[in-house]
Amino acid sequence: MKRLKNSLPILLIVLTVSIGLYFLITLYKLDRIDETLNEQASYLEFSYKQGLDRFNVIGENIYLSLQNDKEFINILANTTESNIDASHEKMYQHLKDEFHRLKLSGVMGLHILSPNNVSILRMHKPGKYGDDLSSIRPMIKTVNEEKIHLHGFEEGKSSHAFREAFPVYKSGRYIGVIEVLFSSTKLQDYTMRASNIHTHFIVNRNVFKTNEWKSKTSEPYEQSIEHEDFLFSFNDHINHATLDISKKTIIAPLREEINAGIESGKSFEVFQTFKGTAKIVAFYPVKRFVDAKPVAYIVSYTSSDKLYNMLENINILNIILVVSTIFIYFIIIRLVAKNEDMINELKYDALTNVYNRKYFMNYIHEAYKSSNKDFSIVMVDIDFFKNVNDTYGHQYGDLVLKDFARILKTSFRSMDIVARYGGEEFIVLIHTNAQNSYNITQEIRKKVEAYEFGEESIKLTSSFGIAEFQDDSSVENIINRADAALYKAKENGRNQVQIG
Repeated sequence: MKRLKNSLPILLIVLTVSIGLYFLITLYKLDRIDETLNEQASYLEFSYKQGLDRFNVIGENIYLSLQNDKEFINILANTTESNIDASHEKMYQHLKDEFHRLKLSGVMGLHILSPNNVSILRMHKPGKYGDDLSSIRPMIKTVNEEKIHLHGFEEGKSSHAFREAFPVYKSGRYIGVIEVLFSSTKLQDYTMRASNIHTHFIVNRNVFKTNEWKSKTSEPYEQSIEHEDFLFSFNDHINHATLDISKKTIIAPLREEINAGIESGKSFEVFQTFKGTAKIVAFYPVKRFVDAKPVAYIVSYTSSDKLYNMLENINILNIILVVSTIFIYFIIIRLVAKNEDMINELKYDALTNVYNRKYFMNYIHEAYKSSNKDFSIVMVDIDFFKNVNDTYGHQYGDLVLKDFARILKTSFRSMDIVARYGGEEFIVLIHTNAQNSYNITQEIRKKVEAYEFGEESIKLTSSFGIAEFQDDSSVENIINRADAALYKAKENGRNQVQIG
């Protein structure tokens, strides 16, 4: 009895520690789940916006081409209510061959409208024109009223589309609207190529206000497996058998979470374990132009062995905790702490707390292998840093390096990678082109120039060399070109940015 009484405090300690650790592990699990799901959501959003950017670029090019097409501009400028039939035919014959080429580049439709919102020509439906769209097409009405370029997702009489609408002028006189249309199918294709993950597009059936779309829409639709109010927009990547399996094994158990997520109108992610993996389903809302109301979603399906293994390992650990001892508890804590320290040592520079050279080189080689190579390399060097060490000593020099690294790390975006390359030289992978990188680094250069380093408040400058990815480049070539640009910046007097 006495032995039992004496063991109770130990048992209580073990239970307290085990219960506490159980809750810590649960919080850790939830945090890692959120992190993994957020990564997938960010990836889906990035891929979606890449698709929209591509639409914008194509639309801009078409607009500029037509704005500079004198024959087209003359036809549009001379179109009136009385001669719309003749203008329609002239415009159609003039643009027929060009539109065939545009369709090959992903354009679904090309629409020309008058300043009073009357359709003059739908290249994708040439037989339908002369209708007034004032009451059903807010984007067109706004472009005509405000004479500005607008873009967004909007439904028409027979289907929805991602639209780029541009005001058109002749010799300073406003003459109408050019509208370029892109399908959700094409957006799916872009996102799948960009991210190499399965995506599909679902649209709220209430987007279609009439039954006209049933017979005239250019895209096929079927009932969505995710929500009863939504329809699938099908493309070549959709497989009915796969959808049926997904509906039973993944969507059905998550029905309430998905309904709540769609009700919120925000981006959300859910997951379900299935056959030795975790299936993550991410939803990114597509908002209607007129009221910013989510009326469609880009949905991605991915398998995450990492998430599944993490969940399995935590389940095993929780079972072990039931029979664990205080000794095992402390061993686990120490191992976790040691593991985190080792990871940090492998990734970060000990002095400046930015990434080290080895991690950076591994990262950029992986970036180079990916399909998205829209990035630049920036080489950065503190001007005359040797004078700092010689004048104030190496400890002061270390403080300067820490401050300099902090300026770089806080000035670049979180998606960009800053690393110490060696000595006072740093390297950055920035996810944009050379010109944008130039603008960003110019601001950072000014920050460094204005900053007072250390207790002595010394003033320093920095030089930058930039190289953008080129198709014939290797990782080493990009870095060499950035390094050569940095050398040129130094040769030309330092405290400047050069593009190589």
